[in-house]
Amino acid sequence: MIAIVRIRGEAGTRRDIIDTFKMLGLKKIYSARLIEKTPSNIGMVRKVANFAAWGEASEEIEKILEKPRGLKPPKGGLKSKKYYYPRGNLGYCGDKINDLIKKMI
Repeated sequence: MIAIVRIRGEAGTRRDIIDTFKMLGLKKIYSARLIEKTPSNIGMVRKVANFAAWGEASEEIEKILEKPRGLKPPKGGLKSKKYYYPRGNLGYCGDKINDLIKKMI
């Protein structure tokens, strides 16, 4: 399973990106979702990579995300909302997405 967390809002965003967020079920900032690792889902995630962080979820995080949809801002803050991982928090984070989600619970 893949965990995806929306980090940025939608001010000034193209309509197709907003629609992709709605299809993924990420309507608000700091919302999270678990999705299956299929080619169509990966394509949608890559389309919104400028606005979200994603990676492989551990079993512990899968159990946690089944309950809460909305998360809090991360304790200790984000590295950056403008740069990709490892310099910032956007894009593919691998298994480090688990650490980010733990900070946001």
